[in-house]
Amino acid sequence: MTSWLTNLKSTLTSGRFWLTSLRDIILIAVVLFTLASYLQRDMRTGIATPIQAHTIANKPISLFTSTSTNTQINIRPMNTNNKPTLIYFWGTWCPVCKVTSPMVNSVNLNQDYQVISIAVASGSDVEISRFMQQHHYDFEVINQQYQPQAALLSQQWGAMALPAIYIIDTNNNIRFVTSGVTSGWGMSLRLWLATWSPAFS
Repeated sequence: MTSWLTNLKSTLTSGRFWLTSLRDIILIAVVLFTLASYLQRDMRTGIATPIQAHTIANKPISLFTSTSTNTQINIRPMNTNNKPTLIYFWGTWCPVCKVTSPMVNSVNLNQDYQVISIAVASGSDVEISRFMQQHHYDFEVINQQYQPQAALLSQQWGAMALPAIYIIDTNNNIRFVTSGVTSGWGMSLRLWLATWSPAFS
């Protein structure tokens, strides 16, 4: 036991050990950054693409639409609460979404922000509704598969890899995008930052 502790102490005080650990951490960080950049390469940035559809509960959704006045385009705010919106592309079949969806739901339950999701290739409204009930999810869902006006949303938004998350500020600007596993606190932090970002845009 004493010999083991001595060897451990020797290892931890070795400069080579810390250099090797630092190298491994940097390598992992580079790999993760490269993977994230690859997954997000097609994700839309700039002004949010309009969304006009109905949820699986038949609730009309009209977000990020614009109205024309002569030659000037006026962007209509997506809500009257002056709060950012989280747009979540996901699928009931998506393994990573099973990790991300509960955290999206927790952000939605907070009620500080608006959460709208688009279910991709996930069956009928009834099937998605049953899935939502089984997992106790309460966020709004647009079924892309069975609505002509929503059929191209994932392509228009560049959500080629699921899950895909977009954070939209109150001026309809896409402030943050992320794909893959995202923590609840990470989403909340981005939404909070988007609350302030319009003032600096």
